[in-house]
Amino acid sequence: MKKILKLSVVMLVVVFVACTKQLNLNPKSSLNTTEALSTLAGVNSAVVGMYSSLQSVNYYGRSLYVYGDLSADDVYLSVANSNRYLSTFQRTYASNDADALAIWTSIYVSIARANNIINSVDKVSGDQGAKDLAKGQALFIRALGYFDLVRLYAKPYNQGNGAQLGVPVVLVSDVTLYPARNTVSEVYDRIISDLTAAKGLLASTTAATKVTASKFAASALLSRVYLYKGDYANTIAEANTVIANTDFKVTAAADLPTFYSAPGTPEEIFTVNFNVIESQGSDNLGQIYLKPGYGDIRVSPNLTAIFDKTNDVRYTSFIAPFAGSPSELENKKFAGQSGIQGLYSTKVLRLSEIILNRAEAENKIGGQDAQALADLNSIKTNRGLTALSGVTGAPLLTEILSERRREFMFEGQRFFDLMRNGLTMDRGAFCTSPLAVSSPQCSLVATDPKTILPIPQAELDANPAIKPQQNPGY
Repeated sequence: MKKILKLSVVMLVVVFVACTKQLNLNPKSSLNTTEALSTLAGVNSAVVGMYSSLQSVNYYGRSLYVYGDLSADDVYLSVANSNRYLSTFQRTYASNDADALAIWTSIYVSIARANNIINSVDKVSGDQGAKDLAKGQALFIRALGYFDLVRLYAKPYNQGNGAQLGVPVVLVSDVTLYPARNTVSEVYDRIISDLTAAKGLLASTTAATKVTASKFAASALLSRVYLYKGDYANTIAEANTVIANTDFKVTAAADLPTFYSAPGTPEEIFTVNFNVIESQGSDNLGQIYLKPGYGDIRVSPNLTAIFDKTNDVRYTSFIAPFAGSPSELENKKFAGQSGIQGLYSTKVLRLSEIILNRAEAENKIGGQDAQALADLNSIKTNRGLTALSGVTGAPLLTEILSERRREFMFEGQRFFDLMRNGLTMDRGAFCTSPLAVSSPQCSLVATDPKTILPIPQAELDANPAIKPQQNPGY
């Protein structure tokens, strides 16, 4: 049986025999032979294909964001649903779960495309600056892929100090290899190494670049990676690099209502761009929330309870009564782009996150609460709220995490924020509401085996090295 990490001669993508039907790749982003990577023009075409793989509905096109929110307490799955993401909300994954398999496959597709660029570009002739740009972008995408994999399929860094099993790190596509799982620490080391190298190679790119990787995107992602790892000094250092660049600006309250409907704003650092012809129709991210559309996912009262419903522009702009069920609430953050309902260019990294990353790190490192409070207030005042004063220590951390919850609602960060901080996911009394799908997981402690996805059964069956390495509880 073929392995998940086997490279197709035609597509140069990772494939499972059991999941080929789930791969929906555009012919324009395909590479038909190794010869396609033998010229700089071929490498540059492969870079375009690499970015397009992020658009998969099973990656940044929808599933990664849905996973991070539907696993937590900000939203719920309506009883009137289309049978999508049931196991995510209920936390009832099995090793043969289709969503767990599809996400794993889609991310390794992106990594495989990045690997082939990294391993080919130094061999081609052409301008060195152009070669560096291609390699730097591929290193960034590979790092992003491994970071997403390790937080989905492995326990947070602090639950074992990185010694627990992570995911297989594959740097060369080779059908003769059967890679075992690396430790979480080893995966993080690879992510950090790739991003550090990417920063140097991308040094000549500008902050104005939003839809391709830049050195600022590499620093922004490093700030997130170091925060998840618990390395707060480096979180602050990388955040400083980004925040010091005045090309980036936090979106003002008056401009926030249109922020999500158009890519390329000054707040963005890296965005997965969707143009009109790349619309996925009913599978656009917003459609899982909107009516007309699937309308499967609705906003929980647990989330709305933490808002200033009068002054916070995030509430007044993006949360509204649900169409056809006014007692429920609808997420309108991803209402549409270019006149297409639900279309959204995924803003993966933006300045508001980097500022809140720094605030959290400043609070946790100790002795920097004044700076942490200033960073927190820089977000609050740009969202229509009054600045806080005199808050320090644990109460300040609570305020920072609450601000992250409001700022990144529906953007796939809530569950990971809870788990990496060792906090219990508690859906409260609404978990048993007749409006929501029944779930056995109304609360979930951060150490529960169900907080991470199973290694897909297709991978276990195909790869003898990983067969004995299934996550506990599956």
